[in-house]
Amino acid sequence: MKKTFPQFISVGLGVATGTLLYTRFLGEAHEFDWGRAAFVGIFCATIAFIWPSKKN
Repeated sequence: MKKTFPQFISVGLGVATGTLLYTRFLGEAHEFDWGRAAFVGIFCATIAFIWPSKKN
């Protein structure tokens, strides 16, 4: 359990940051999409928290 919470935070922040950069520079509107970044970050972090790692 100790390793899952830092993984939850790092995955969520990493995916949200990547989504922000993608929508800003490669998206059609060329502006930050904060709502999408928050949704994708929370969704992926939740999956990373729920899905157990194969590493022992």
